[in-house]
Amino acid sequence: MKKTTEDYLKTILLFREREGSVRSIALAEAFGVSKPTVCKIVKGLLREGYIKKDGSHAILLTEKGAKLANETLKRNLTIQRFLMHCGVERSVAEADACKMEHVISPQSLQAMAAVTPGP
Repeated sequence: MKKTTEDYLKTILLFREREGSVRSIALAEAFGVSKPTVCKIVKGLLREGYIKKDGSHAILLTEKGAKLANETLKRNLTIQRFLMHCGVERSVAEADACKMEHVISPQSLQAMAAVTPGP
């Protein structure tokens, strides 16, 4: 799975929870990229069946997209909790988790979850 796909799907999920809807311009601002860059990525996500658009052009996750977004978010939060449990400052743990969530093995993630208090 491509890091960009996971990052965009996770961000769409979080925006939908916070804002209620997601538009390309919000993604461009969140990622610090141009709207044409986001449009290219969104077209790919549409083509791959991860997202769809409603009548007002808001971006929605499909079942496939929501599943991957939730898996990515779960990995991220598990890593964040583990790092903070080990004494890493929250801002550093958040930044590191965003990188690590894409490459961590299921075995390592399970071990982190096993030793970390969490929800």
